[in-house]
Amino acid sequence: MTGDKVTRNQIPLGPLTINNTRAGRLSLAVGVTLVVLVGALAVYGGVRLFDDTDDSPRTAPPGPGTTRSEDRSPVLPPTTETVRKILPKRSSMDAQEYPWAGKPEVRASAAGIHICRAAPVCEESATAVGVADFGRGEDKGQNRAEFVVMAFPDAAVAHRAYVDIVQDIDEVDPDHIKVELERRGEESQGFDQDGTDTKSNPKELLINRSLIFRQGAFIGIAHQMDDPTEQRSTRIHSLSAILADRIAKANTAHTR
Repeated sequence: MTGDKVTRNQIPLGPLTINNTRAGRLSLAVGVTLVVLVGALAVYGGVRLFDDTDDSPRTAPPGPGTTRSEDRSPVLPPTTETVRKILPKRSSMDAQEYPWAGKPEVRASAAGIHICRAAPVCEESATAVGVADFGRGEDKGQNRAEFVVMAFPDAAVAHRAYVDIVQDIDEVDPDHIKVELERRGEESQGFDQDGTDTKSNPKELLINRSLIFRQGAFIGIAHQMDDPTEQRSTRIHSLSAILADRIAKANTAHTR
């Protein structure tokens, strides 16, 4: 629009006629600019239409919550070897409170296990059972911790065994009283034996407290017995947490 002199008062542009004034020339410049921009966008759109580059979200790397199934760790099999790995080790326990450790017992049958005596699913279906003891001496007196781990073919069978065991304890054992304890696993139930640690029952200075829980195809039982210390009513929480953590790791194949 510069460099050439226009002498006429009007400038014809297709169907439009623009006056040869300062305002008219500005309108013409804006119109030409719009035509150029529209043309450029049309060309860009055509190129994108035939461009096979795919920028859709499915090409983006997976987020932290989108782990592929083949990347997930498998659950450890319900065998005696797995049960042996789950049972707490000497390093898991407070050596001052539990200076003695018994040799773990592991076997492939629940036959004869006291906790399964009235639970047929437990006795018949358990693929492995293990027991570990810690305490203050081989006489297993005063402040003893016991752990039981049972493995089953799958979570459904373990659930039925868990229900049978809890019902049996509740209905058959008058010495056991249901109590609310910290929840563990997918389902759990706490019990007190031989009375409760309250002022209303001062005769019982020692308390036996246990928690039974199920996580996947495994059932765990943590038992705190004959604890003469002030922690006798709460120590079961730390014991059950140790066992629950080890069973949870077995369900992601990381137990050591």
